Amino acid sequence: MRELKCSEKIYIHMGNPKMISARTVLLECFWKDYQISAEEILSRLAENDPGFDRFIFSKIVENSSYPSRHIRALFEPEKWQPLLDRYMKTGRDTKRLRLVAANMTGNRDLAKEYAWRT
Repeated sequence: MRELKCSEKIYIHMGNPKMISARTVLLECFWKDYQISAEEILSRLAENDPGFDRFIFSKIVENSSYPSRHIRALFEPEKWQPLLDRYMKTGRDTKRLRLVAANMTGNRDLAKEYAWRT
């Protein structure tokens, strides 16, 4: 991940939450393997392209430092819930995925290994 310039850091901390998340996702989840901008991410998400939605969702789940935050910022609940359901059925059964799902849905039973021991 490249180091941000001071002006970029200031820009990221100002502005709307969707743009902040799109820029953060771009930095954390894409390693210059795709030519895409934060603006393009937001534009393509607004087009309701299911394939692109799944692509961005999976990039966030697999690579983001704060996947729940960015999923909530970039997707409406009626959009992220089916994406999460599909990913849970077809994705790898990992602790990370179960923790994201538990955090997003409030169903703590999905990540029992993180529960307080009594």
